[in-house]
Amino acid sequence: MTGEFFDPIPEKLNVLLIESRTLHEAERFIESCEYCNPVGAEIPFDCLLDSITASDPSVTEYILEEPAKCPHCRHEILEKTLIEPE
Repeated sequence: MTGEFFDPIPEKLNVLLIESRTLHEAERFIESCEYCNPVGAEIPFDCLLDSITASDPSVTEYILEEPAKCPHCRHEILEKTLIEPE
């Protein structure tokens, strides 16, 4: 197994800027976050972004234009924040 599986070389890494419009779309699929639901929130927010952007999670990283907001507690959600999807 090569190290690329865990750490892709920069030439193969896709870095996507997630604009506000896409963040607001993603927020509609969030039930709660790790701050208001530490037991139920098990999925990193970037997994939801992978689904919305149809990106390959093994080579994609995200930069958020602004933090998303949890619809339940309004806490900021960043790329690796755990969420519970709807």
